[in-house]
Amino acid sequence: MLLTTIVVAVALGIAAQIMAERFQLPAILPLLLLGLCCGPAGLAWFHPESMGSLLEVIIHLGVAIILFEGGLSLDQKRLARVGSEVRNLLSLGTIITGVGGAWLAHDLAGMSWGAAALFGAIVTVTGPTVIVPLLHHMVAPREVKTILISEGLIIDPVGAVLAYLVLQWIERAGIPLRELISEVAVLAAAGIIIGFAAGSATRLIIRKRWITGELRNLTVLSLLLLAYLAAESQAEQSGILAAVVMGLTVSASELPDLNSLKAFKGQLTTLVISVLFILLAGQLDVTAVEKLGWGGLAVVIGLILIVRPLSVFASVWGRQLDFRARLILALTSPRGIVAAAVASLSARHLFELGIPGTETLEGLVYLTILVTGAWATAMALLLPWLLGYTRDPARRRIVLLGANGLSEAVAQALKETRRSIVVVDGTCWRLDHFRKEGWEVVCGDAREATTWEEAGVERDTTVLCLTTNDELNLIAAEEVRTEFGVEHPVVALQRPPEDLGKRSRAWLDLLGGGAVDVPGWLRMLESGKAKLCLTELENASSMASVREAQREAGGQFLPLFRIEERDPQFGVGLDGPPGGKLAALVAEGRAMELLAENGKGSPEPENQVETSA
Repeated sequence: MLLTTIVVAVALGIAAQIMAERFQLPAILPLLLLGLCCGPAGLAWFHPESMGSLLEVIIHLGVAIILFEGGLSLDQKRLARVGSEVRNLLSLGTIITGVGGAWLAHDLAGMSWGAAALFGAIVTVTGPTVIVPLLHHMVAPREVKTILISEGLIIDPVGAVLAYLVLQWIERAGIPLRELISEVAVLAAAGIIIGFAAGSATRLIIRKRWITGELRNLTVLSLLLLAYLAAESQAEQSGILAAVVMGLTVSASELPDLNSLKAFKGQLTTLVISVLFILLAGQLDVTAVEKLGWGGLAVVIGLILIVRPLSVFASVWGRQLDFRARLILALTSPRGIVAAAVASLSARHLFELGIPGTETLEGLVYLTILVTGAWATAMALLLPWLLGYTRDPARRRIVLLGANGLSEAVAQALKETRRSIVVVDGTCWRLDHFRKEGWEVVCGDAREATTWEEAGVERDTTVLCLTTNDELNLIAAEEVRTEFGVEHPVVALQRPPEDLGKRSRAWLDLLGGGAVDVPGWLRMLESGKAKLCLTELENASSMASVREAQREAGGQFLPLFRIEERDPQFGVGLDGPPGGKLAALVAEGRAMELLAENGKGSPEPENQVETSA
């Protein structure tokens, strides 16, 4: 029974993740539904109760891994720019959410004040495991996304500690305030000191390269689990704080070669979340949710439409963010795996104490997770459209990967679109020329989502990968597609794979429609033997002239894109109808003469490319 439960939980968890990716949903929704349908209350394919105390151990360690990965992923430079807003949400916002949630649970769901206070503490968490996938597909200001992600990552341990304190208050009625403060101080000290020590050890291992390869990732995992155990042995519930502090310590060090560690922890976190949610949803008493009736639903609606907006508008002021941005914050607050885990552990503890209402507490938390997740998914699609973000031309960007002559030529041609243009490269000095020319630049690793976030990439951003490294171009294109939902990123490839454009590769566009000799074009641009031409395609005659120039030039004619109504169209050849302008790179020779004879080619001074040495 135990083996069956674990194997089925893993299989269902991965199936839910696949469904979420396929239909662009937060994974928590299919995870919760599959867990309920296939658990003991449904098809009975697995039985979480067969795991006994092992389930509680898995919950503890799983939450530690999830929170460490969150701390490791937190961009502290961006957090510094919105620090006051996040600080207010974590202080005043948490108080409003906790008190408001407790009041709603007591008055509308009929819970005792003790259980209601515990519910209020649990729902202070928001859930980065749900927010992050939503924001990858939401069109919103970067400040809003940073606030939501940062709040979600930091509030998780805060909410878990609050729930622990409320449990202590319920269990030990009349506990002196001095004793409670002393316990909190010990908990915080143990978590911070042990977490920092483990993070420092991890930092030393990575910087000194004492351990390399996959063994390094496993070593960091073992350090995380040891840190969690050491903190818990000093003070209960300090382990989750140690996990977060360890992750923050490593991420703040700006260490090299963190990509493999982040990828490993990201995959492990996905697996842990999938298995945990299936098991937790499977053990949920569905009848307890049904007994809540309209009162339970009213509690969740109150959290969404009253408590959360009140906490946001009290914490974030108009001089910090405009009304539209605050409205997105106010209507985006899904709960996730940490809320479910804390609710499950708290319900078990209350049951052991013989306190009634454990089923109501757990059922109400899971109802909150389901409804807030569905609501946040709908708002991620509707709010940007209703608030005008998707129609704002000033927000739409074109991001070019690769600081070279080809990128500069493309950027010059794209001036007519009047969009913000950003150049990204991993070598900072290469960006100096672009910075001097007035372009916006970002220095960072194209394999990391944080680099694309800094560049302002969103779902409708145009991304062009124009480096001389085919593998990097494909990796970057895959990154912006999976992490930000960018449709059809454009890549320049010297040796396109045979299956490009078929099945799994149909999601991108090839620059020029085929193989591009990027180093060769760079040499010609640098030596002045090639120029950028903008050619009007206003009638059939001009189209014929351009096609003749392309035939004459052969491989010395590279069509980049067409501009129609200030909108660049990639992957559009010369076989379509006339209209707009064609931007192309043309080598000096007969093709250039044909374009000049046609009177429409425009290698004018402002459109010529003069590359830096």
